[in-house]
Amino acid sequence: MIAFLHTSKIHINRFENLVRKFDKKINVKHYVNNDLLVYALKNNSLHKDGFEKELLTIKSDAPQLIICTCSTYGEECDKRDDVERIDLPIANFLVKNYKKIGIAFTVNTTKKISEDMLINEAKLINKTIEIVSINCSSSWKYFENDEFDNYELTIANKINTLASQVDVIFLAQASMEDAKKYLINLNKEVFSSPEFGVKSYLNKLKTTKLW
Repeated sequence: MIAFLHTSKIHINRFENLVRKFDKKINVKHYVNNDLLVYALKNNSLHKDGFEKELLTIKSDAPQLIICTCSTYGEECDKRDDVERIDLPIANFLVKNYKKIGIAFTVNTTKKISEDMLINEAKLINKTIEIVSINCSSSWKYFENDEFDNYELTIANKINTLASQVDVIFLAQASMEDAKKYLINLNKEVFSSPEFGVKSYLNKLKTTKLW
């Protein structure tokens, strides 16, 4: 079984559909803890005890793999060997293939965590990269109000204003993925973590023959 830890229920269908795109049979279970993100936004720090408690709950169901889909808690995942972060596979790909990377984000707590991830991946291959912040935080209010079309459209508008300054665009949060439909005419590649991450971790499971 693959277990996903989400901080919003809107991710359940997204990730369920992505898994089924690549594998029809593997068992999937979704766990949602919105309080983890609410705490991080309110306190500008992570709810580490809450994260630990949630993982203990998930582990009681004995999944073969736990994937956290919230980028804000990515660094907590890096400290552990029992949970993967959804955005690490795409970070590895971006660093290997691009030099000037634009990070688009709507939650400020994600900014540094995503930047650090890319920098760390670059260090592993002795490569120097340049990161350009694309601050879409003004869009977050639309997400909170379930105005997802406005959320995606305003993200795309912000990206359009800065795309000429970078080689590639990285949508740092899973919630931002659908903004790509408004960027189909952009002359830069736009990548997000969900599909890339799901495909990568499914391949890892198959390679290691865990199921």
